[in-house]
Amino acid sequence: MNARISAMMCLLCVLGSADLTRAEDPSSQRVADPYAVSADPPTMSSGTLEPYISVMAGIAVPRSHDATFTDGTSPTIVENIDYQTKHSVGGNAGIWFPTRNKLWGFDLGVEITGFIWYADVACCVNNYNFDPVAGTGTTTEGQGIYVGSNFLVRYPIAISESYPNGRWFPYVGIGVGAHQMAQRPGGRLGTGFYQAITEARDTTVAFMGVGGIKAHLFKYVAVFAEAKYIHAHHSGLTSDRYGLSEPTFANGGIQGQVFVNPYESTIDTIFAHAGISIHFDVRP
Repeated sequence: MNARISAMMCLLCVLGSADLTRAEDPSSQRVADPYAVSADPPTMSSGTLEPYISVMAGIAVPRSHDATFTDGTSPTIVENIDYQTKHSVGGNAGIWFPTRNKLWGFDLGVEITGFIWYADVACCVNNYNFDPVAGTGTTTEGQGIYVGSNFLVRYPIAISESYPNGRWFPYVGIGVGAHQMAQRPGGRLGTGFYQAITEARDTTVAFMGVGGIKAHLFKYVAVFAEAKYIHAHHSGLTSDRYGLSEPTFANGGIQGQVFVNPYESTIDTIFAHAGISIHFDVRP
């Protein structure tokens, strides 16, 4: 009996010593922040990479700017073109690098973004799509497309074992991309959502600023709301400034005659988007 008791006491001592050793070893602990167990300085690949894809929808609010006509018609400049506020849809694909231990709590990221919106100019703006003398006018249908890349910075909040990169976070970013405006002067009924505009397209370089907030509903599913600002200058825009064009689909669906006057203008657009994202964990 004494031998059995001695053996059990020895076994308990061994197990207790092993637990104490493991508790003092930081590499054996389960922690919220993956950097906490690393004895080496964190790198871009410390912890988990976080790729994601998103879809979004919202509104686009183009700012009014002057139009400078380049075909010799007068007046040369028409002030305060009122582009309409309309719907916008798009998507993102990107990746976050967990670098917060090196960057005062901030993570870096990159993404590719693209979206579409509509920027019609309703009738009637004097000498832009309406002749105040003859009293003839038309709408100028517009469609914008942007595709570009962004450099992002976020600040993870509510880090936990289940959400090692944060349950939610604010973020900001800057980017550059291609900004295309397609216009159909002479439209009467407006642009249909699924109807491509092919009559006149002008593509230029644009610059973007973005800021938003994202929150995880579940570990791999998040919702977000963000605002964007895009600045672009176009030199190949068009409008029927005297309202001479026939209806877009006149005579039983046949394209009516369209008259165009080229102009250049800076277009600044504010976007308000909300969407949903799918996130992934990738261990380097």
